[in-house]
Formats: sequence, structure tokens, C-alpha cells
Amino acid sequence: MPKNRGTDAQLLTMHELAAYLHLDEQTVSRLVTAGKIPALQVERQWRFKRSAIDAWIEEQLVGDDENFADVPDGLKLPLEDLLPDQALITNLRARTPVGVIEELAARAYTNGWLVDKPWFVGAVVERESLASTAMEGGVAFLHTRAKDKGKIGRPFVVVGRSWEGIQFGAPDGNPTYLFFLLGLKYDRLHLPILGRLARALRNPATIAKLRALSSPDQVRALLLKEDAAVRSGQLPEVPPAAPFKPKLDRQLRLRAIRRLQTLKKAETPPAVRAGATGDKAGKSSPASRKKK
Repeated sequence: MPKNRGTDAQLLTMHELAAYLHLDEQTVSRLVTAGKIPALQVERQWRFKRSAIDAWIEEQLVGDDENFADVPDGLKLPLEDLLPDQALITNLRARTPVGVIEELAARAYTNGWLVDKPWFVGAVVERESLASTAMEGGVAFLHTRAKDKGKIGRPFVVVGRSWEGIQFGAPDGNPTYLFFLLGLKYDRLHLPILGRLARALRNPATIAKLRALSSPDQVRALLLKEDAAVRSGQLPEVPPAAPFKPKLDRQLRLRAIRRLQTLKKAETPPAVRAGATGDKAGKSSPASRKKK
């Protein structure tokens, strides 16, 4: 396609826009589909006017009452500043999509990162009703459409993990196991952090490790390591997707064995257990039978 004269009139392709925003094309495509990025169609292909993109970025960065220099750069901000130890829930109790959102938001509210929990939960649910943020591979990135900095105390990311998985509307129809709740307050943070997380979790092996690790510290350390690799440009080749086969550590194996034993014992009728005990008690040794 021939270039238009002048920088303001130049139309960018999806690939060019992704590079311009420092995001992957999949993330940009979702934002365009959701109507968040100004776009137009040329011969059924999305195109983007650079001047409109620049104006949109400037509008989204900060509000009129905030100093631009005071907002951190999402491309450089370490993930550890947004993901403290208290931001991880390695065993979600929720069993429904709304329950997951409520539980993750409650963790943010308890730690003082969220000022208005009802508004935030409602805004996330509204965003999910438009299109699920769940991706193939078992990961979802939950966020709001509107950024209301007055209702968010500080930018945060809360991570939750479900052992059993929850049907969350993923494109492949499979359950979602890892949930990232983004309360990043400004689009200057939101877009780069979302892109970084999407790239860090595109490797099925990374997702498998996050699902198998038992300690919250281990989960956080792996997330920080993968994000640091993304920020430094060290992105390894992604192997073909394979069925998830977690290599559980010794602690998790012991927990699983105890859980199965408890369930088996609970499912056994009391009469059967009593009868088994009685049979053992009624049996006598050969020596005792001779005495009789």
C-alpha cells in the first residue's frame, strides 16, 4: 500500500502499530476489537492513523490534575513494584468467574490498594461481559475499560491460581487456571504491563511451572524472572503446545495423597468400616486357637 504524504496522514498496519506501542499483535488486536484504539478499515483490513494514535495515547496517559512525570513508565517499571508478596493467592476458593473477580479484588482492597471495591468489581465484570480476557493455555488478564485513578489507591497486580480450573470463556474452550487482576490506574502502565505479561506467559512450559509450584514465593520469583527476560528482550523460542503434565514437588504429592485418603475414608459407609474393624478384632492367632 503506498504511503500517504505527511506523518499525520500515514496509516499504520496492525504489525506496525504493535511495534509502535511496544505490544504484541494479539494484545493490540484485542484492544482494537474492544474499541479502545481508534481505527479504520481499508479493504476490510484495520488501519491506524498515526496522529490519531498519538492523540489517543496522550489522552489516556494521565488526567488533568496529575503531573505526567509522576507516573512511572510501564516499559521500565519492574513487576516486583506491582506484585508484592501479599498479591498472590495460590489456591483460589472461588468456583465461578464472578467469584474469582470478587476474591482477587478483595485481596487488593484488604491491602489498601483498592479504594472502591464495588465499582472495581462491577467494572471488571462489565469488561468481561463484552469479551472474555481468558487466553488459550489457561491464563486470563482481568481489567477494567475505564481508568478511574480516584478509586484505585495504587497500581497493583493480583495473581490467583485455581487448582481445578474454571470455565472462563477461553477461545479453546478449556478451563482457566491463572488469573491476573490488573488495577494499574493509568494506561501508561496498563498497556505496557499487559503486553509484558502476555509475552512472559506465552510459553506453555512457564504456565505449567506456575500451576505446579507449591510456594507463593516460588510463583512470584518465576513471574519476576520471566518478566525480567521480556524487558531485556530475551525471549526464547516457544515450543509447540503439549498436554499439561505438572511435575509436582514432594510437598504437593504428600498433600494430594492425604487428600485422596481423606476423601476415600469419607466415602466409605460407617457400617463397612465397623465391619472391617470387627473382622480384624474377631480373628485369632493359631496359638490362641490351640489354647481353646
